[in-house]
Amino acid sequence: MKLFLSFALAFLFGMSSAFAMPEIMPLEKVQSGMSGVAYTVVDQSGEIEPFDVKIIGLMDNGKGSPKMIMAEASGSVIDKTGGVLQGMSGSPVYIDGKLVGALSAGLKEMNPRTFFITPIESMLKIWDFPDFQSINSYVQVPKFYEETAPEIPRAEEKSVMFFSGFDSKGLKFLEREMKPFGFENFFVAANPDLDSKVKSGATIEPGAAMGVAAVYGDFFVGATGTVTAVDGNKILGFGHPFSHGGNVNFFMTDAKILTSVSGVTGNGMKVSTVGNIIGRINQDRQAGVAGVLGNFPSVVPINVTINDATLGTTETYTASIAYNESLLPKLGAAIAYSALSKTADETADGTVAVDFGIKTNAVADGNLARKNMFYSPADVGQQAIVELLQALTLVCSNTTTEPNIFGIDVNMTLNRERQTASLVSAVADKKHVKPGDTVNLVVTLQPYRKPEETLIVPYTVPLNRKEGPLVLDLHGGALVPVAQVTGVVTPSVGSPQKILDDKIKALLRTNRNNQLIIEISAASIPKTAKELKENLKRAKKAQARLAKLGVKPAAPASNKVDTGYIIDNVIQVTINVDKI
Repeated sequence: MKLFLSFALAFLFGMSSAFAMPEIMPLEKVQSGMSGVAYTVVDQSGEIEPFDVKIIGLMDNGKGSPKMIMAEASGSVIDKTGGVLQGMSGSPVYIDGKLVGALSAGLKEMNPRTFFITPIESMLKIWDFPDFQSINSYVQVPKFYEETAPEIPRAEEKSVMFFSGFDSKGLKFLEREMKPFGFENFFVAANPDLDSKVKSGATIEPGAAMGVAAVYGDFFVGATGTVTAVDGNKILGFGHPFSHGGNVNFFMTDAKILTSVSGVTGNGMKVSTVGNIIGRINQDRQAGVAGVLGNFPSVVPINVTINDATLGTTETYTASIAYNESLLPKLGAAIAYSALSKTADETADGTVAVDFGIKTNAVADGNLARKNMFYSPADVGQQAIVELLQALTLVCSNTTTEPNIFGIDVNMTLNRERQTASLVSAVADKKHVKPGDTVNLVVTLQPYRKPEETLIVPYTVPLNRKEGPLVLDLHGGALVPVAQVTGVVTPSVGSPQKILDDKIKALLRTNRNNQLIIEISAASIPKTAKELKENLKRAKKAQARLAKLGVKPAAPASNKVDTGYIIDNVIQVTINVDKI
């Protein structure tokens, strides 16, 4: 699966930890008026500090809904923070030295010191869920970080999503694409520390800050919270979902608290940044998240290189995406889009040449590669990533077998000039031709605000053409000819694997925007069964006559020619076909 590195295998088993699961207090033993203590980190010191907790009562939202404990926080730590903050989620709460549960949500626009506790009994069940995405014989880590209730208004039981590396346009795209998967409430954060790395022998203790990430590197998408409980190499945290994705495959990291910001209406938060990759989050449930120290997630590395042709500069961005078939296409496209948008640093028009490759066993040669050119008077990046998103979505939609994706490489060249052109004329170098002949078309282009240019484009007359005028359409690859619009599209049939293969081949065969295409005009295409039958007969007769004369039919010339421009119109040329 994906990119595998085996050196960390030794850490999958036998992980040692100084922490073990403490004695718990069952929910049935918790009563109103009880006093306890909770632990969390609130500043750059990284010190785990206690604050006082008083139980207010139990909340039961009905059958099928999780039971919660309402409590109130107090003490010097709470005085300093101004109340319960986003990021304290997961802070372990103890009564008489027994673990009761995790702080999970504060009350919104009410008393900022009042909060809810997710009972530890609910959280412990997370460890019992099956891990279908567990690593079988290998683990992998990013190469570039390798190491020698009632209707009460309350905060959403979801994480504030931290992001870094994305500009404002990239973030809007990210938010739109990721919201259906439970990712929302994005908040800017710092990138992972420059000295961050994979720590295979890491330990972490209850009350410490922890992170969960879907993307790690020059781009980051994730959230931070607090560790609730540790049992050997098993971790529980947050007290609420990250994305509520169930059995997942995310980075588990340690984290650093930069500062705590009090909210006027109780919406304060810890501002934090993730540090080292210490394990894998494998469960993302209603009651919290769970993970395993030293067991690292499957990842897909992505490298995006942006060449600015106008400034003569090049920027390369590198990140690792925690493998998830639903999220990978969205995250990969968002990273490529934001890398381009940041480098351009403007919203003016521009032209982008895109060259991407997806290393995968979904295609025979192991590299699903595609080149194209895009122009837009506004935001060319939105168009430039469409085919990358389509290709990744196709690979990840395989219903027959799990796809192997070993990496994504994207190379984009940005030119702030408008590289479009219009077709002015096309003239054939022969007045009369026969079926099987190749005619050269002298095509005149008018580039945007530049002198005219001339192209010589060969075209081979089909053997089945009857005598008379043959009308050809010349157009840019981005334009769909009338023949395709009005024609009947034959759907792919066969096994799911064949249908998927056909879709990938269709994407790769799609005309590129910077290609000049020559096709028979709709007026010259046979439309009836009788005409098609006559065409077939003519082709056979032509082949027989050429064979009798000892003439080998010429190999058809390609009807696609690459240009340095995006062709934006259609013209026609007529050639006369004589009887062979």
